[in-house]
Amino acid sequence: MVMRLLIFLSFFGFTIFSSEATTGLPVANKGIMDLRSLEKDKNFIINLNGEWEFYWNKMLRPNDFENNSFLPDCFGKIPSYWTDYQKLSVKTEKFGYATYRLTVLLPPGFEKSLGVDMPVFDSSYDIYINGEYYGGNGVPGKTAEESEPEYRRNFFRLRTGKDTLSIIINVANFDHRRGGFWLPVRLGTFSEVQRKLANSWAWQWSIISLLLGFSGFFLLFYVISKRDKETLFFSIATICLAVRPLFTSHYLVSNLIDLPWVWIIRFEYLGLFILLISWVWFMSSIYPTKLIKIFAMIVSVIFSLIAVLTLFMPVKIFSYATQIYYPVMFILIAYPLIMSFRGLLKKNIIDIFYFIAFFLIVFGGIHDIQVASGKVESSTGYILTYFILLFVCIQAGLMMYKWIKAFNEKEKLQGELEFMNRNLEILVNERTQEIIARNKEIEKQSAMITLQNNKLSETIHIKNRIFSVIAHDLRSPVVNILYMLNLLKEKEYKEKYDTFANSSIEYAQMVINLLENMLVWGREQEDKIKYSPERQDLADLILTNLSIFKETADKKNILVNFTQVGSTVAYFDKDLLDIVIRNILSNAVKYTHRGGRISILLKDKTSSNEGVMLKICDNGVGIPENKQKNFFASSEIESTPGTENEKGTGLGLILCYDLVKLNKGTIAVESAPGEGTCFMITLPG
Repeated sequence: MVMRLLIFLSFFGFTIFSSEATTGLPVANKGIMDLRSLEKDKNFIINLNGEWEFYWNKMLRPNDFENNSFLPDCFGKIPSYWTDYQKLSVKTEKFGYATYRLTVLLPPGFEKSLGVDMPVFDSSYDIYINGEYYGGNGVPGKTAEESEPEYRRNFFRLRTGKDTLSIIINVANFDHRRGGFWLPVRLGTFSEVQRKLANSWAWQWSIISLLLGFSGFFLLFYVISKRDKETLFFSIATICLAVRPLFTSHYLVSNLIDLPWVWIIRFEYLGLFILLISWVWFMSSIYPTKLIKIFAMIVSVIFSLIAVLTLFMPVKIFSYATQIYYPVMFILIAYPLIMSFRGLLKKNIIDIFYFIAFFLIVFGGIHDIQVASGKVESSTGYILTYFILLFVCIQAGLMMYKWIKAFNEKEKLQGELEFMNRNLEILVNERTQEIIARNKEIEKQSAMITLQNNKLSETIHIKNRIFSVIAHDLRSPVVNILYMLNLLKEKEYKEKYDTFANSSIEYAQMVINLLENMLVWGREQEDKIKYSPERQDLADLILTNLSIFKETADKKNILVNFTQVGSTVAYFDKDLLDIVIRNILSNAVKYTHRGGRISILLKDKTSSNEGVMLKICDNGVGIPENKQKNFFASSEIESTPGTENEKGTGLGLILCYDLVKLNKGTIAVESAPGEGTCFMITLPG
């Protein structure tokens, strides 16, 4: 089995690289890219890789080339940094400015609109196409004072009446350790480039949502069992991986907040350092040795210091930290690969999965480095992200496997303990009257043990049910998200992009709500919920939650009516009551049929010493009488699907009862099957 696995992985890598080597994609040669062999009526997209004309320390404009009075210093390979040209005829430096030029020959009579997908340059650029200025990043100048760095992904649309494109790019770098551009410029028909860019953008946001969901999932396990440090370190590493796309590639952070260029770089590097520190401790958790623990402490101290310096030092200094980062990361990938291989030889099931995951990460990293450096033309593009997602899924599966195994061991120990208790009772019954006093003491201890066993059995039962709910309800939205993302790759589903994106957001919100309820429940079980009440307006909290469920209610044509009478100021903890209102509103929308209604009444009853009353009613399916008796005190975790098969955890109303009680309030329910349900909450004024 082991030999078959190794042969398969070797054949897999050989097949990928062999197929990439024979793609035969066109490349620029001596500053000219010939695309005349393309069919002019078909869509295409191509990376403008190859040899560009390179003019060192010259800021040339289109009119400077009218008389062909300038000869290139060399033909620089793209994509790459200009410091790689030092072996050519020109002597480049890390700081300076240059002009890149490429002539693209299009098929005769080509009339389609073209799209240009521009990557970022280190650290500013301007682009001219056929003599016309199209834009750029920052301000490229001939000195550091004249230049202004910036990172922003650009997309240009152009229509040319010519069969030739003259592309001129002025680049300046006085702020980063390397100058030029490391990602290819993409040229193609407008629709094809736009589709690729939109899919890539949507994929990045999906990656962020999925990884954040998984990080919350791992964090939940750590909250439940704080002795398992492995889940904490992996959760932190997953958060870093989720946040990283905001500051790389598409620079999605620009859609959320306007950050200066220097802080985009700083956050990118801080994320790398935190990822490295959490990863080394994760490695020391799954493969603990004395050497790796010493190495983890050294790495933590060094990169914590570098992270602090990153906040104050200029980019052109702290960016050299990657020369330390990459060798350390190589060690931290090689170490688990070796350790898992040793376990694989011993046929350890966990090590077999770890070896496959680490092998694919190493393979994907090597593949992406070659693609980024222009050494390989890949039809698949960057693949490391896919393997990282696969590794996260494998880690989640292994974590569930370990918990189930631990649960089985606990049951075995409990059976042995019960057997010992039965034998202990037999021995006690055979004791003589001379040791009656001692016998009573033993019986007392036995009763205490039995009580503890009962509590342990109840806790195990509840946690077992929770894990079952997680396995079922977390899998469904994640599978739906992945299914819709795969559909977005198909051309015929392009028009449904917004619908699929909105559905993915709803499913991601469903995962977040599931994890949040689990997290609060776990804290409540350990009496670690923070209670910080103050006088504040309850109406604001209700309106905020109504905005959250407005879209869901509108989709089911549910009419929502909110009425307030008198003062709505009460004394409560805003965060805890926010969870209560959100759960009750979620249930009201979930269990109300299409075209139904929800009524919310907020009334001041402080004059009669009854505080502030909140009443939320719907005309939905209602609650059976047999479930209303012990509605808030039930120890069973049960999730009932909504009118359109909406999912839940079954923890919501149990949490509501505990959180309202913690806020010194009361909660009651009135319901009739088929007529609807009303929840009444009173809070101190």
